[in-house]
Amino acid sequence: MSSFIPSSNPDAQSALIDNDGFYPDIEIDEVRNRTGLSDVFNNARVVAATRDAMIEINRSLGAWRATQTVEDLASVPAASYGETSEKTHLYLTAVCARVRSVLVDTTRDYDSSKSGHDRADALEQTADRWLQISNEALSRLMDRPRTNVELI
Repeated sequence: MSSFIPSSNPDAQSALIDNDGFYPDIEIDEVRNRTGLSDVFNNARVVAATRDAMIEINRSLGAWRATQTVEDLASVPAASYGETSEKTHLYLTAVCARVRSVLVDTTRDYDSSKSGHDRADALEQTADRWLQISNEALSRLMDRPRTNVELI
């Protein structure tokens, strides 16, 4: 008699990615929970994508950050939800959504069949939507007006 015991990816363990001191450090478990990333993506890949997203988001916020006079993002005046500042929540949303966008976009397989082409098109729309969520969170964080434009 044999039995099968399912297990999760042993590499999928929580890791903390240090940020620059102004923005919060990010736990990989939080990235996975916020975006629905399963343990199909190994930890090293999620860590690398998260670090890349943090760098990109931090650069996008460079001019805004230069106008801030506080020590860290959590100290920027904003509404709080529970123990989390609105600004911190929006920052984490921007980073996590960017991670998901990149991982969805880069996991497309090459398949020249019609179904493969259709699947790639669907994934592209999903990646674009995650990127849109990231950009909206950035605009809200910086208190910029937002506009959605769609081609008809």
